[in-house]
Amino acid sequence: MKQLFKKRLANHLTEMMKYLRLVFNDYFVLALVFLIGGLGYYYSNALKQLHSGIWWAPLLTIGVLLIGIQLGRFATLVQDPDYVFLLPQESEMVYYLRSAYRYSLVLACVTQVIIWIVLMPFVQVTLLATTSDLFYLLASILLLKAIWLNADFARKYRVKSRWVANRFLFRFLLPLAIFTISFYFEYWVGSLLTFLIILFSTVNSWRWGIRPLDWRTMIDDENNRMHTVYQFFNLFTDVPSLNGSVRRRRYLDWLLRRIRLIPENTYLYLYAHGILRDHEMGGLYFRLTVIGTLFLVFIKGEMLPIALCLIFLYLIGFQMIPFYFHFDDNAFVHIYPVTNDHQMKNFQRVLLIMLCAVATIFAIAVIAINYTNVVTIIGVIVGELLEVLAFIYLYVPRRIQRGQRSRNI
Repeated sequence: MKQLFKKRLANHLTEMMKYLRLVFNDYFVLALVFLIGGLGYYYSNALKQLHSGIWWAPLLTIGVLLIGIQLGRFATLVQDPDYVFLLPQESEMVYYLRSAYRYSLVLACVTQVIIWIVLMPFVQVTLLATTSDLFYLLASILLLKAIWLNADFARKYRVKSRWVANRFLFRFLLPLAIFTISFYFEYWVGSLLTFLIILFSTVNSWRWGIRPLDWRTMIDDENNRMHTVYQFFNLFTDVPSLNGSVRRRRYLDWLLRRIRLIPENTYLYLYAHGILRDHEMGGLYFRLTVIGTLFLVFIKGEMLPIALCLIFLYLIGFQMIPFYFHFDDNAFVHIYPVTNDHQMKNFQRVLLIMLCAVATIFAIAVIAINYTNVVTIIGVIVGELLEVLAFIYLYVPRRIQRGQRSRNI
């Protein structure tokens, strides 16, 4: 079973590397460098203006840690057919799951250490935490994550005491209690309590292997985890294994009724309905818009808000380009008396409306936060206008032509 997990892990990492190469392309890496550098500069300047004794500092830190501890789930890498083919070896699956647990714990701990490093200066400045306090906090975070994964481990088995697999208890209530004790009482007390709990949880976990597996729950959990991973990759590239869904959104009918039903608007009708009703594409557009707006609401400066606006506008527009080919596999569209010129113009029109809506939201957010900075206000308006026009009428046609050549090979 250990060899089976190693083989699946190798295949899984190969697949992840394939998508990561597409995600971290030259453009995105460049945008990421500017984004991290800008946020780091803003963070360092903000720390200089803070002082100890701020009442909301521990509340904010607890909130960030609670969100951060949710990152990193139990990766079992099980598949749907395992319920049939591995059922005769169910008693050996405990060794498979322990290997999966160790892999998941290493990844989760790396993530938690990064979050701790980012928060460390803020905690030192606002809460006057000593070096030993910070390491006690780190121990609490890592042990809480181990407890979190232990609860997920127990969830894979049909244990008698269902509270040991209670997600709400170990994901939210216990971390909230430990962090509250650490920040409002003593850091070492929180660390000691988490150590005692993980000790009890680890000893108790040795008895789970003798119980029957809950195959359906285990497979559903892994499918949900991979669906989340594929959704992230789908922000940057097409993921064939991600099945889309269509939803009827009646509250948006007032937008669609404005399309004139004439032959020249055939693809305009298809693209507008498709993007609004497609769960993946519509959700992608909405999520990126919300994330970009939240960044802009908390960023204040002269050039950084402008750069963030342009970066997020580019990312949103770039993710919409593959939808141009969405209807190519539908045989009926090829019998329409519509030329490719009409298709391109209709797609550009849909993109223009979508990006103008996003640009307006971003501009309002930037102006509301930086209303005293004339350079920022003018820069964001002019920059967004130039980028939208250049992206739609210069970049998109070339990108689509390149995509058509690659599809014809």
